[in-house]
Amino acid sequence: MKQDLAYKLIADQLGWTDAELASEFPELQMMIAHKYDRYHGFQPATRFHVALLGWLSQFDDIGQKRTCYKLLKERLIYVSQVEMHHLVSLMMPILDRHARRRVAAELSIPLYQTWDDEKAKSRLKIMGDRTLYVGLSDGARMDVFRRYNEGIVSNEQVVAFSEISEDKWTSLIDELTKTLNGNLASSQFEKVCLIDDFAGSGSSLLRWNDTKHEWAGKVAKFYKANEKRVGTMLANDCILHVHHHLASTKAKDQIAKTMAEFEKDHSKFKYEATYSHVLPSSIVIGDSDPDTELVELLKTWYDPDIEDEHTGKDIWFGYKQCGLPLILEHNTPNNSVALLWATSEPDGTPQMKPLFVRRKRHASHG
Repeated sequence: MKQDLAYKLIADQLGWTDAELASEFPELQMMIAHKYDRYHGFQPATRFHVALLGWLSQFDDIGQKRTCYKLLKERLIYVSQVEMHHLVSLMMPILDRHARRRVAAELSIPLYQTWDDEKAKSRLKIMGDRTLYVGLSDGARMDVFRRYNEGIVSNEQVVAFSEISEDKWTSLIDELTKTLNGNLASSQFEKVCLIDDFAGSGSSLLRWNDTKHEWAGKVAKFYKANEKRVGTMLANDCILHVHHHLASTKAKDQIAKTMAEFEKDHSKFKYEATYSHVLPSSIVIGDSDPDTELVELLKTWYDPDIEDEHTGKDIWFGYKQCGLPLILEHNTPNNSVALLWATSEPDGTPQMKPLFVRRKRHASHG
């Protein structure tokens, strides 16, 4: 579909006057050109304005269409690839600050002296060498992390996935021994940094399973697979440090709570969590949102058949009712409001059409 025709049809859908058309189109074109057209969920050669036209066309009422467009223009947070790479670049300075605080406490010196004190600088170098960086998903951007930290982190310290084979562990320790000039006594990792792109609710990282009466999630899985290595390949006081490039306030609070509970019965590691950026709670859309028309539309234009065993019920505000108006360039989190990403089956009622098609990942809880 030609762009000019699509824009005319969008204007017709929204019932724009000539004055509104002249005001809104430059802003819409800018949003499309600089961000939305690059969404990875679109099929090759598909443009955002076509998706927008299809999204608006599911509604008969112009008021509903305008409410949707207002959500797109005023509330939507779209994280582009460049912005996500910037968040990745912020990770190492954050980790460095944590390391300096730890060294300052060990040596009983003020934090600022860690930049000049020779013992502190030596300890920081060893601590850096004895840190392992592990990706928890494709979204962790471990390749980007490597490039930003070339010369600081070696390739032998970076593992793309958390399921590490015995042979790989042996190789990692061999390389660490070489880095430490053959010092076998220190050839243990004292910190493992688990890295992921986004936390919406915090449940995929760590959660209590009431049905099985056990802990589940990526941290619990890593602990179970590697607790036997504490004291051998991992130091006795090994820190399990979780870092997300982006998180909601709800996820940050939930992760702090669950990690504190988890540590009580899983004390072989110490636990820390950091974030490149935490989205403020003010962005969340919920029952008390002042935009009552949007809240009503999210609840009424909702097909229960989009639910499955992983999402749970009543997810018009997204999984775990996170209420996020968030799109990541590579995919849309299911923690975002369903109106943005949900796709109904042909017999769905109402027939929900997505603005940003979501790629489902099995058992992805956000």
